[in-house]
Amino acid sequence: MRIYFAADNQAEERLQKRFSDIIEVLSNAGVLVSSNLADKNLVNFSSQDLEKISQAGETILEKMDGLVIEETKSLAESGYLIALALAHKKPILYLLEKGKTVNKNLLHLKNDKSITKLLNLKNYTEKDLEQIILEFLGEVEKGEGKQLPNIKFTLRVTSRIERYLHWKTHNTKLSKADFLRELIKKLIDQDEDYKKFSNQRRED
Repeated sequence: MRIYFAADNQAEERLQKRFSDIIEVLSNAGVLVSSNLADKNLVNFSSQDLEKISQAGETILEKMDGLVIEETKSLAESGYLIALALAHKKPILYLLEKGKTVNKNLLHLKNDKSITKLLNLKNYTEKDLEQIILEFLGEVEKGEGKQLPNIKFTLRVTSRIERYLHWKTHNTKLSKADFLRELIKKLIDQDEDYKKFSNQRRED
């Protein structure tokens, strides 16, 4: 899963620490994080990837599965990012410290039922921040079945494995890639250790 995280890189030190905590929660949950916070230790696109995206007239956000914004300190481009995410039907987690007021324009957007499904406005405390993020990731995962796979993964196999994949998918509607995706989904569903890990992250 890829998530784009946006926040004000000029925010006070206290919030910079919070941004790092959010990135850590995302990374520990197995998320590949890209961000406007260039100084953070993030998994970003290579310069070649960015060039291809630019030439195709696309944006990085189109390659993401969701958007997380922390706007306790106002972020100039948040409106643009939210509009872009909504246009591409990407789930959004909009975070504000408890006690901070949500932008009236965003509250107005929540009147639209189709937008309500995508736009999650959350006031948080330090204690419940991780839980809010993990719940959001769970919602993003639920929607993945309706989306086309968008993360390229190169796998080199032996000729024996290739023959098996050909035999297994021959005269079926499944491609080799589809077969492997279905197999991995079954492994995830049956992996008790991963289930414990996921549940523990939600409960902590």
